[in-house]
Formats: sequence, C-alpha cells, structure tokens
Amino acid sequence: MKKKNIILGINWEQNSTVSLMVDGEIIESISEERFSRVKNDERYPKKAIDWILKKNQISSGDIYEVCFISTVWSPAYSLIRHYTNFSVKDYVNEQNIFWYPKIYENKKKSLINIYKNKLDLNQYPGKQFWNKVLLQYKNKFDHTSNKSLIKIGQEIRTKIVCNHLKIERKKIKFVDHSLGHSSYGYFSSNSKDKRSLVLTLDAFGDYFNYSARIYKLNEKGYYDIKEISKGSNFIIGRLYRYVTLILGLKPNEHEYKVMGLAPYCKQEYFKEVLEIFRNFQKVDKLKFKDVKKPKDLYFAVKKLIETQRFDAIAGGLQAYSEELISNWINNCIKKSGIKNVCLAGGVALNVKANYLISKSKNIKNLYVPPSPDDSSQAMGACYARYNVFLKKNSNKNFRLQRPKKLRNAYLGYQISNKEIINVIRQYKLKNKFNLTTKDINQKVSKLLAKGKIIARVKGKSEFGARSLGNRSILADPSNPDVKNKINEKIKNRDFWMPFAASTTYKKYHKYFVLSGDLSQFTYMTNCVDTKQDTRQKIIAAIHPYDYTCRPQIVLKNQNPDYENLINCFGKIKNIYALLNTSFNFHGKPIVNTAKDAIDVFLNSDLDGLILENYFIYKKNL
Repeated sequence: MKKKNIILGINWEQNSTVSLMVDGEIIESISEERFSRVKNDERYPKKAIDWILKKNQISSGDIYEVCFISTVWSPAYSLIRHYTNFSVKDYVNEQNIFWYPKIYENKKKSLINIYKNKLDLNQYPGKQFWNKVLLQYKNKFDHTSNKSLIKIGQEIRTKIVCNHLKIERKKIKFVDHSLGHSSYGYFSSNSKDKRSLVLTLDAFGDYFNYSARIYKLNEKGYYDIKEISKGSNFIIGRLYRYVTLILGLKPNEHEYKVMGLAPYCKQEYFKEVLEIFRNFQKVDKLKFKDVKKPKDLYFAVKKLIETQRFDAIAGGLQAYSEELISNWINNCIKKSGIKNVCLAGGVALNVKANYLISKSKNIKNLYVPPSPDDSSQAMGACYARYNVFLKKNSNKNFRLQRPKKLRNAYLGYQISNKEIINVIRQYKLKNKFNLTTKDINQKVSKLLAKGKIIARVKGKSEFGARSLGNRSILADPSNPDVKNKINEKIKNRDFWMPFAASTTYKKYHKYFVLSGDLSQFTYMTNCVDTKQDTRQKIIAAIHPYDYTCRPQIVLKNQNPDYENLINCFGKIKNIYALLNTSFNFHGKPIVNTAKDAIDVFLNSDLDGLILENYFIYKKNL
C-alpha cells in the first residue's frame, strides 16, 4: 500500500489555525477559537491539532512534515494575549508607551515587560517552559520585527510542536509568509493547471507585504514560480489598521466595519481626506512609491485627519485603498500579460476593493479564496511545502498527485447524533420546544416566509469568518424588519453593516450582475451589483446605500441540503435566496459544537434551530 504524504500546517498568531493536507488535498482546516471559544485566539492551537489528528486517526509517525507559516515570529503577542484581551483603550496605550518611544525617540522597549500584568504563562506548554523563554527575551525589543530574534522564535515553535507531537525535529519546516499567501491563492483555485498571476497584499509578513508572482505547471510535474514584484512599504494594510483605531474601533478585527461605513459618505464629502491620503504613496510601475509618507500611521495620521467627519474618513480611506490597489494590479496584469488573477493576504478581505478590481477590463477572472487573511496561512504553508515535495521527487519513478483545489470551505467540525441527543437531554429541550426530524426544509421555509429567523447547524463547519450555510442565521431577504431583529435581539451587531445573501447556481442571474467563473462568488469574498428590477426581493441582504451584495452562490453538488432549503423557500415566495449571517454573538467565534449552538439559541431571540437532522423551534410558532 502506497504511503500517504501527510502535511500539518500551522498558523500560530492571530486566529491560530491548523490544516491537514493528505496527498496534496486539504482535508481539514479549523481555528483554535472554535474549540477555545475565544475570538481570534492567538495561542498555540493544541485543541485544533488534537482534534484533527484524532478524527483522522493520524499518529506522529504518519506525518511527513509540520510546517509553520512565517520564518519571522515572536511569542510576545501570544503571551500578552494581544489579539484577544486587548481593548481599544489598550491599543491606544500601546501606541503611547511602546510605538511612540520607538518611532520618535529611538527607544526600543519590551512588550513583555510593559504588559507583565497581561502575561498568560498558563497557556500550553505551561509556566515552566514560558518562564525560561522570558529569560531569553529579558529587556529586549521583542516585537516580531526584531530580526535578531528569528532563530529564537523558530526554536520555540520547534520545541513546542516536537514536545506535543513527539515528532522528529527534522520534520519541522518554516514557510515564508508571502509565499504562503500566494500558494494558497493559486492552489486552492480552479487555476492550478493554468498560468496565473498571483498577488498578495497584507500589513507585515516576513518583512515583505506585497508580491506578484507567476505560477505555472512545468513538464516535470511541479510548479514554477516566477517573482515579478515584491516589497515591504505597501501602506494600505497598516493604514487601514490604525485608522480603524483612530475611529475608536478595534484594530486587526474591525476594519470591515470601516469598509462597511464607507459607502454612506458621498465623494464630495471625502475629497479632502482622499487628497491627504494620496500624498502618502502612489504606484510606480510594479512598485509602491512613498511620496510624503508620514513618520508613523497613528499619531501623524491622527493629526492630519482629526478635523474630519468619521464617515468622510472611512469614505476617503476606502477610495484611496481602491485607487492604489487597482492601479498596482492593473500594472501587474499589463506587465505579465496574464488576465487570470488570484489575490490573497489580509487586504484581500476588502470586498469593496475586490469588486472594483473584478470590473476591470484587464481581468478575465479574479479569484479570492475563503478567508484570505492569516487564518488561511495554515493551508498556504501546506500548499507551499507540497510543491517542494513535488519538485524534490519529480525525477523518481512514481506518479505524484498534483495539489487539489478546495472543493468547498466545509473543512471543520461536524456534530454527531450522540452529541445532539446529549444536549437535548441536558437542556430538557423537549419540554421547552417543539422538536421534529421530518420535512425540516419545508417547515423551515414556511417559517422563514412568515418573517421568522432560523439558525442552521448542519454538516462540517465552514473554515474562516464567513458563514456559508452550515453555521448560519437565515432569514427572508425581502423583509427589512428582520435586520433590526437580528441586530438588536440576536447578534448585537452594528446597525450600518450590511448582511449577505445565499443563492444557487441556477438562480443567481435573477438578482446579481456578475461575469467570470462562478467559483469567484462562492465564498463571500467579492461584491457584485444587484439587478434593479429584483432588488426589493433581496433588499435586507444588500448594502442599503450602494445596493451591492456579498453573495454566496451555492454551486452544483457543493451543499445539496442547503441548496434544497433555498429552493423550498423559493417555491413559497418566488425568491431563490436567503439572508445569511454567521451564527454567533457579536465578538464571539462562530458556533462549533451542539452545546455552542444551543447556548446561542437559548440566549437569543431566534425562532428555531436546525441541528443536523433535528429542527428545534418555539412552541408558539
């Protein structure tokens, strides 16, 4: 029996995530937050690793490689719980006592020393290990950007994973951050056998935050990668982060709120802000060229925009981002002559920019993979290392499996029937609610048509931040009243943020104006225009000001039961689409287990819950 090539990919930073690749195919991918119930959990993803290995019956001896994303890494942010425990006030404090002295006074301080009161030394592998680590970082500038600490960071990660998995050190690899993003963007798409232009845009990475590469399959069976542009001064990722903080929102998490706010401001009101930002940086061929770049992106920028309205700041920032990004991408396309484009990196989460880029006449197809930020880097690391494996073994006398695209984003946890029966008993649900296992989609469709709001938890959970039907809250997209109910009584969501819509590959043309491969629109990573004559049918699921939508088009055989639910609803209301938002409380991870689902259901104003083959709903419906 042929031995399988098994690679475990790990992103250990904000929203730590683990991916399992078997013979070039991603089998599982899930974030630690889904098990710990801590949003954006930055700790070593032990729970996620243990679940993946146990579920797939994999021992440490079966693993070919464990690959960490990023050659550059420091434990400082994980130890002080920077992403999960910092408030907006803490982030402002960090600017004042850590970044200001570094940038303006050339004083390099230790985050670990500054935030001793926030240190979490109980996280895996425990106090004894982390106390020894603290000695290595004593009184040092311990931010990731300190190049002198690269080897220490790699050694810490190696020791921890070797201790956890009892695996040989030689199997531990580290993948360049930018290469991880581009490998994920290319290999997860339909483009893996086509010559493609793969672009990455993010905030930091391994000292590089933008790149343009050409990927193509060569005759030997592995993939040639030609780098045509790479740099470290791209401004948008960091500028968006600190403008988010200037507006009183949480950086590294709430940038999407600024993007959602931007369309409400008319161009005439944000023109002044746009001109301020235009002075920072411009595109020069395939590079980003600094013009009058401010000394820093918090204090200096805050001073420049402090007299501007909040909506004008959001509108100007978004307009500048779209302008800078689209100019650079168009130049890369013209230079390479390639119109098949893949885009990844944290900045690729900006669906409004993706919308503008996709409308360019220079592009034939724009593919943005699910959650193209760092959470997907666990997959990127796997894809990058698998291509190294292909190259290493290309001259041997056995046929190698090429890397496979993502079939879908359903890569996570699936609830067992035993688990459901246990929570039904534990919470005495039969006494409090109606329960049925028959004709669920028909019953749910009728309730949705009456304005009820139903959660759906079925099948493997989606990877990433976007709910794609399996961990979703669903409603009638033609009913504007459901927006307030979801925002106020279920999710405690910001009122200006738009919802999204799910439709099917057979019916999308009724509501959306789009071109290109439908796979571009399956993961809610792009915006599209809506058709004026059917807009009212999905009015609750589109942006209330510019009438764009972030759609999920359910492809053939991708999620048959969810497709059936949409069709059942369509037969009742002649609307083949559902309003779809993630099943969670605001600021909390998407539900994972049966207990998670029941907890949110019982503590919100949801009318019903599909829990695998059970439908639980209020008795008065």
